Amino acid sequence: MKKVGILGGTFNPIHHAHLAMAQAAMEQYQLDKVLFMPSKNPPHKEKSEIASDEHRTRMIQFAIEGIPGFSFSDFELRRNGITYTSDTLSLLKEKHPDWHIYFIIGGDSLLTFEQWHKPEKILQYCTVLAAPRKKIKYSETKKLCKKISRKLSGNVLPFQMRQQRISSMQIRKKIKMGEELTGLCPERVSCYIKLHGLYGIQPFSFPPDCIKKQDINKCLSSTLKPGRYFHTLGVADTAVLLASCHGYSSEAELRRAETAGLLHDCAKYFTEQEQISICEKEGIDISPVEKKNPALLHGKLGAFFAKNRYGIQDSEILSAIRYHTTGRPDMSVLEKIIYVADYMEPNRHIDCTPYSLHEVRKTCFQDLDRGVFMIMENTLHYLSQQNNVIDEMTAEAYEYYAKQQTEKGE
Repeated sequence: MKKVGILGGTFNPIHHAHLAMAQAAMEQYQLDKVLFMPSKNPPHKEKSEIASDEHRTRMIQFAIEGIPGFSFSDFELRRNGITYTSDTLSLLKEKHPDWHIYFIIGGDSLLTFEQWHKPEKILQYCTVLAAPRKKIKYSETKKLCKKISRKLSGNVLPFQMRQQRISSMQIRKKIKMGEELTGLCPERVSCYIKLHGLYGIQPFSFPPDCIKKQDINKCLSSTLKPGRYFHTLGVADTAVLLASCHGYSSEAELRRAETAGLLHDCAKYFTEQEQISICEKEGIDISPVEKKNPALLHGKLGAFFAKNRYGIQDSEILSAIRYHTTGRPDMSVLEKIIYVADYMEPNRHIDCTPYSLHEVRKTCFQDLDRGVFMIMENTLHYLSQQNNVIDEMTAEAYEYYAKQQTEKGE
């Protein structure tokens, strides 16, 4: 059987003690993996004090990324209503009968374990692993494990770890007081909290036009999922290459191209509902097509955040970000560069028609307008095949560049 650890909790936010606890349990009981499983609606906490499911999910994913054996699970987040541990474990055991489940908790939780919802049921479905926590030392944790095991006819075992006096409540208090979180939680989590203004602080923003490339990279790597971040770097590099090939090659122009490429998807991490909510809050118009397909909104939102969070005042950059998905008639050179780079950057692997990605890439470095037309034709072909509604701006842009190609005799 697979030995699977479950570390549950609100993770509001996740911190180094969570990671240390999971690592110690995995090593001492030779677990195959540990699932970090945030609660959706814990019965013992006020919902108002908990960051959104999306925010907690992202922070956990950033914290455990690259750590062998650590995985994120949205099993409880997908459930409705109050989530009890006994019910969660029952459902997991039903879904994964080949799992031997180890439920990981802090030793302080043992003090109230018998008051949990159906504690005897919990011990039917798993082995509980308890670590010394706060004022509960290992020796006391060991005694409590034996006591509960006898009383509830289950298996509760202790494991050792170095005491870490860290709590999510302590971190939230420090955030509100403007204190640094060094040593309390992973740097990417700390950066994420600042960027999004979690736990009662204002979202961080850069002074106008003072942001540096390394600042953008740090922010994006702490917000975007790895695949999206690598795509972003690919777009930035491709934008610089395209700019060099098409006369947009002064130092300032190359910097604009790179910056627009880096920030083109800076709002991409929002869910569709979050995108709609932010647009409504900020007075950003939403077209009927965008309401049906909110994924189109990230261009508008990207321009908004590039200006208001990253301090970009250059209207040329903001316009390139806004139209990088839909395009528009008579685009500027920078707008075309970002539109094209987003489609053809090296990390893209798409089977497109009527023009192959190889044809598109080759053409874009030789004839930018022709490349824009080919991408638009591919896009319209894909949308029609999927029976998706075509955005009005995309349709107008296609007509413009199709006419241009006709006039050139191509």
